[in-house]
Amino acid sequence: MTETTAVNASAQWGAKTTILDLFSARVASRAEHVALRTRGERDAWISTTWGAYGRIVDEVAAGLIAMGIEPGDRVAILSWNRAEWQSADVGILSTGAISVPIYPTSASVQVAYVLRHSGSRCCFVENSEQLGRVLEHREQAKALERIVVMEGDVALDNPELLSFAHLCALGAQLLERDPDVVDRARRAVVLDDVATLVYTSGTTGPPKGAVITHGNIMSMLRSVTEIVPLTPSDRFLSFLPLSHITERSVSHFGLIASGGETWFARSISTVAADLPQCRPTIFFAVPRLWEKMRDGIQEHVAELTGVRHSLAHRYLALAALRARDLEQSRAMPLHLKAEYVALDAIIGARLRQEIGLDKARILVSGAAPIHPDVLRWFNGVGLAVAEGYGQTEVALATSLNPPGGARIGTVGPPIPGVSVRIADDSEILVKGDNVCRGYWRDDDATRALIDEEGWLHTGDLGTFDERRYLRITGRKKDLIITAHGKNISPQNIETDLETTPLIGQAVVVGDGRRYLTALLALDGESVAQWARDHGKDGTGLEALAGDADLRAQVADVVAEVNARHARVEHIRHWRVLPRELTIAEGELTPTLKVKRATVNEHFAGLIEDMYAEPSPAQSN
Repeated sequence: MTETTAVNASAQWGAKTTILDLFSARVASRAEHVALRTRGERDAWISTTWGAYGRIVDEVAAGLIAMGIEPGDRVAILSWNRAEWQSADVGILSTGAISVPIYPTSASVQVAYVLRHSGSRCCFVENSEQLGRVLEHREQAKALERIVVMEGDVALDNPELLSFAHLCALGAQLLERDPDVVDRARRAVVLDDVATLVYTSGTTGPPKGAVITHGNIMSMLRSVTEIVPLTPSDRFLSFLPLSHITERSVSHFGLIASGGETWFARSISTVAADLPQCRPTIFFAVPRLWEKMRDGIQEHVAELTGVRHSLAHRYLALAALRARDLEQSRAMPLHLKAEYVALDAIIGARLRQEIGLDKARILVSGAAPIHPDVLRWFNGVGLAVAEGYGQTEVALATSLNPPGGARIGTVGPPIPGVSVRIADDSEILVKGDNVCRGYWRDDDATRALIDEEGWLHTGDLGTFDERRYLRITGRKKDLIITAHGKNISPQNIETDLETTPLIGQAVVVGDGRRYLTALLALDGESVAQWARDHGKDGTGLEALAGDADLRAQVADVVAEVNARHARVEHIRHWRVLPRELTIAEGELTPTLKVKRATVNEHFAGLIEDMYAEPSPAQSN
């Protein structure tokens, strides 16, 4: 059993400081500075200062108090990312209540489950669509008393309903009568109080509510800011669901810790257009977005002509050499370095500016494994993307590659104050002040999560390299045990398959079987481009899944991946799925992780067809 602990430096804030204390300090010291930027009419950016942000939060908190919300009550939020989401969250915490984010893509039955299981007394919803999801199974949420609608496009004739503006008006009235009511409530909040219940996205069964305290949040902020110091000049682009702990910790709690600005993207699909306007200094994204960003740049270069194409193509070739030399800690030959520096000043600088990452000093990939080649590519073009690792139950991060000291293929050393142990069965165990208390109203799951010595069992498998950087090797529940008794982790095989732009997701199958097979979901955008390039524009995805030319290209990818793996890990049969995997169908989590069991269930017929065929050395 091996173990490593990073030593925590002196705390940046007082020992009893809460996120609410930090918020109050930012409102007081940066009242005239911009805190939030949102899209308004004609896509113009509308700014909200810290002073205005503070007033809205006070009114929300006072409004909740006026409605009878008390410390320890649960209040849910069902909305896409927007200024009101963050105002509601801080307002809820300011009363001493517990916020309960719900993924905005949740089906009505999932919304009802979280509301019922958490015992939420109040729920903020974004609009009529989200309101409908709450009302569809309203009878199941016994504790629910009031619903606050953020957008005023709903007829509020139900006594349970009130608009966000009405809530703020109630709060303003209470503040007139009792100006210190919110301050008193904030001062009563201590680190040991529960701040939020964050329900997992449920890759393996019903979601569980991780109980995260104010102390967990502050421990996480102290640790991460020792690696990534924050400043008031920092800008964040918020686009992944705030209901996910990572986005919330980065663009919401990170905003409060820094005193900077958070810009709200219109949606995940508009990130490419919103990035150049925001030009964030700190940017977190999931692997699929990094992959699509790289693929888009490469496609753009391929479409250039003449001298521009030659220069850009040469730059990317030199960038690949630079990435290799950086990784191996060796210097480029002087003549190549000089050529790279010259082209980087022309091509690289323009590339970074056009995609909107020219001001970024911290770039992070997380929430799922990313292929090392993607990180190498970005490294070469002057965008060092650091991979990190964590889970909801540790309030964000367990480990993170430090700026200037990243090791590709690892998720970095443990963050300060966090201990990591590799158990005898290779499971990663974590201990620290950022570890949650367990799962809400689920003692059995809590005991399975945190053992008697306080170690959190992540369910992930890993090792330490010679410099004590953590390397993720798989997930215990995903381990495939073949009919021959071979233990195979599918993660690396799937990541390799997904490196081609054509394949959006890969799901390796083989538990209890004699050999491995794979379900391959095409990436809609990349396949559409492939169809245009091959004179098949307008052909639907289902038809393209059976296209002989495309299948031949996929077969080449599978063969290349097989060549990089041991024979027992080879994919013997595969099927191209007739459609993309989606969040709506329950096949992907909101952060685009595959729900393996759901995919296997939905495409059980294809799986059985593959195993009904003879076992060849290689087949499609």
